[in-house]
Amino acid sequence: MDFTIQTLDHLKPLIQGFRKKANLTQAAMAERLGISQQSYAQIESNLASTSVERLFTILRLMNVKLQMTDSDPDTLPVFQVKSKSSTRRRSIGVKDAPDRSTDDRGRDNVMALPKDAKPGIGGAPARVVKPGDTTEW
Repeated sequence: MDFTIQTLDHLKPLIQGFRKKANLTQAAMAERLGISQQSYAQIESNLASTSVERLFTILRLMNVKLQMTDSDPDTLPVFQVKSKSSTRRRSIGVKDAPDRSTDDRGRDNVMALPKDAKPGIGGAPARVVKPGDTTEW
């Protein structure tokens, strides 16, 4: 069954429901994660306090697959690129695009990638994910 999650509040009952469906108690999940039951209870009650890595581990332990769907398939995702001097948000492949703009502090504004943009960062090979791709990372 598919579930639409648009806010963090939508995720809490799903995590609890998937845990119960897998016949796992909070204590059993905590044991598998190597933490106390109280710590796991805190994670379930306040998902914003846990890391994405921990969340993925929890989902994997419950045999839950996360699948994302682009609600606007005509645009490509925007990636965040970190430099040593600052964190800049930039669309990959449009470095010198004529429509590139900056905010009042000179930082790059985020814009969608053009459809003909090449994947990858700085010549690094990119993994292209196609609809229906079930490859595990």
